Amino acid sequence: MDRYWATAARIAWREGLASRGKFLFVVLAVAAGVGALTGVRGFARAFRTMLLEDARTLMAADFTVRMFRPPGKTEGDAIAALERRGVRHTTITETISMMSATQGRAPVLVFVKAVDPARYPFYGRVETEPAGTLAATLTPENLIASDDLLLRLNLKTGDTVKLGSAGFRLAAVTRYEPDRMTGSLNVGPRVMISREGLDRSGLIIQGSRASQRFLFALPPNGLAAGEVRAELQAGFPEAMISDFRQTHPMITRGLNRSERFLSLVSLIALVVGAIGVAMAMHAHLEQRMESIAMMKCLGARAAQVLRVYVVQTLGIGLIGGAAGLAVGAAIQTVFPVLIARFFPLPPRSYWSWEVAAEGLAVGLLVAVLFTLPPLLAIRRVRPAAIFRRNVSQETAGWRERVRRWLAPAVAGVVIIAGIGVVAVYLAGGPDEHALRAGGYFSGGLAAGLLILSAIAWAMLRVLRFFIGRRSRRLPSLVRHGLANVYRPGNQAPATMVALGAGVMFTLTVYLVQHGLVENFVANAPKGMPNVILFNITGRESAGVAALLEKDPARESAVEMTPMVNARVVSVNGATIEGHPDRRVRRYAGVRGVTWRLGKPWQAQMLGGDWWTDPPSEPRVCIEEDVSRDLSIRTGARIEFLASGRTLKADVACVWRRQEFRLGDSDFVFSPGSLDGLPSMYIGGARLKRAGVGEFQRVVFEQFPTVTVVNVAEILEIAQGVIDQVALVVRFVAAFAILAGAIILGASVAGTRMRRIREVAVLKTLGATRGRVVALFSVEFLIIGAVAGLMGGLLAGGFTGVLMPRLLEAPFRFGLMPVVTAMAACAVIANIAGWLASWRILALKPLEILRQE
Repeated sequence: MDRYWATAARIAWREGLASRGKFLFVVLAVAAGVGALTGVRGFARAFRTMLLEDARTLMAADFTVRMFRPPGKTEGDAIAALERRGVRHTTITETISMMSATQGRAPVLVFVKAVDPARYPFYGRVETEPAGTLAATLTPENLIASDDLLLRLNLKTGDTVKLGSAGFRLAAVTRYEPDRMTGSLNVGPRVMISREGLDRSGLIIQGSRASQRFLFALPPNGLAAGEVRAELQAGFPEAMISDFRQTHPMITRGLNRSERFLSLVSLIALVVGAIGVAMAMHAHLEQRMESIAMMKCLGARAAQVLRVYVVQTLGIGLIGGAAGLAVGAAIQTVFPVLIARFFPLPPRSYWSWEVAAEGLAVGLLVAVLFTLPPLLAIRRVRPAAIFRRNVSQETAGWRERVRRWLAPAVAGVVIIAGIGVVAVYLAGGPDEHALRAGGYFSGGLAAGLLILSAIAWAMLRVLRFFIGRRSRRLPSLVRHGLANVYRPGNQAPATMVALGAGVMFTLTVYLVQHGLVENFVANAPKGMPNVILFNITGRESAGVAALLEKDPARESAVEMTPMVNARVVSVNGATIEGHPDRRVRRYAGVRGVTWRLGKPWQAQMLGGDWWTDPPSEPRVCIEEDVSRDLSIRTGARIEFLASGRTLKADVACVWRRQEFRLGDSDFVFSPGSLDGLPSMYIGGARLKRAGVGEFQRVVFEQFPTVTVVNVAEILEIAQGVIDQVALVVRFVAAFAILAGAIILGASVAGTRMRRIREVAVLKTLGATRGRVVALFSVEFLIIGAVAGLMGGLLAGGFTGVLMPRLLEAPFRFGLMPVVTAMAACAVIANIAGWLASWRILALKPLEILRQE
């Protein structure tokens, strides 16, 4: 058996050397797919390793606990108990506020982080410019800020700014924060102040919305980390707890999802490369039919001949995979640049043999799967074919045609099943989520390739019909270029499918990305506030509302909604804390509730009646989701806990939210039910865009602790985040287009001898080099333009399905993205075609004709 494989390997090696130009392009196509896959998974592995190795520095502590309210008695007792055992502790408060540099200038929204500089950070250090210790720099009168704040407010070190109701000196610029990755989401320039500075500013009062992070450092006496975590879980039942033995759960969760998605995107590039392998093998076998027939005449069995070409396929996959590992290493160095906005700390260079082996194995498997149909065709080659090569073949009957198509059909099922298995593995399977993702991916890929193939076949038939009917009216150059699309062995349909698949996915990402933001703006509820105000106290609510009412730029009614922090304790006497159902358990956390007299206009009643007069006993109306999650209807009794006070209320009605509005809450109480509880108001109105800056300035001067959010600025921030995410996805998806372009080069290389003869004949008949260039360019442009059109149309179709069904957003099809895709794909195809055929132009016609 070993001797047979050794002989097959020698024959495969010799044939491969004779056709190395053709197979070189296919190797590059496989390398593009394997490189994208190993680059994505290698970077994820390196980043995960970095998170684990530097967990203490990235958290600035051994343990971090996050919650969105000040600590109560339970949390305070837990902190005190740990401190008695030598565990150090510090608190970080994070919120957003307004900051102004000079009188009369519009303030900007900033992210505020308040720390104790004598203790923070426990690990790592804050780097500033000018350099200095945090304890010396961050006094109660000083603050430090990110460099983008200096640009926004035209500041320099030493200037005075106003934050809240206090003035601060800008002492330094922040260059590095050890725990920035584990902090809250940035919504503006970053500002760091001391705990005493936070008290001076007046930003935090009872009821203010802020994130509280508690950092803990273990003592050097070796207190067990597991024991400390157990105590923290008991003392902070509502909080998210992380420790140095694990990667940060929020970052890890996002990283895992990104890795799964980008791995499947990379698999598309690998599939495109595998299509190229199948094309090359099909063309190669067509050229080797006489050799195969000769081997069978000499006694070789079909299985022995098959070994030769299986070895060739494995060789292409191995060489392409090895080249792909080098490409993947380069991609790993590019990724930190693409995500620098999210993760300022790039992972160290890290090579994983496991990822390398995984990439090689997946590349080999996908390549072998897609070459099954041409390899199975070897069985149909008869020894007598060498003697009948000049005799016309009889047309096969329908039974013979069905029998011939049976093997490719079975091979197609095996290909889709194999791709599904690979997709499940890359999605982290075999759990339920991965199985569903693998099924969607393999089904969508099969549908996409079939649709692309059908469109390519139809478009080529239309072109042929057009040439036949209008050939006399076309210039000879265009007519010849169109006819070249059908040259023997050109495999234009498969080339168009490969290029179209890359264009389809890349353009789909672009359309979804832009459609989301555009639809949010275009379909926002009429009169929806574009200015939102937070941290409004009960004493300030009337004054802020009056400012909004008399503002000349106001275009809508003023909205002012009170909010009280409360949590559900029990429903009909049954405690929900510790409930086995996560949907029920989440209501035990702190959430904002409100009160009002009249029914909200956007509420559709599903049961019960809204009060028209304040009832004597507390009543509450609940949103439809609450009714479903807690399995309650009207008449149920809910017990709440708010600021240490127990409140019981009967459910008066159930309603459905038809449209999201400012200050929406799932629990709306009757007036008087929440009297005496600390409350904060959320205000809003729609202002003319030109008047927003002036309104921010006026509010900041009269109510410095009120935060005014310009929704347009938030949309710009969201757009920036979406753009950066889409950049990463498009970067990986571009490898599918690259693989398709390389396949076009492989197709050109496969017809090299025919093109050489054609060029020789054309030059002999008087064609100039420029005319030959123009003729080939027409062919390449047609292939690229048709592939771009196919990919663009399918991208529009898929986006039209994704947006309404999965993202609940309407989609309007536009011609400009499709036209742009056509033009770009035509240029890419022209470049790829000429890279594979430019040397043909240098050949002399005489030396070619002498060989005929």
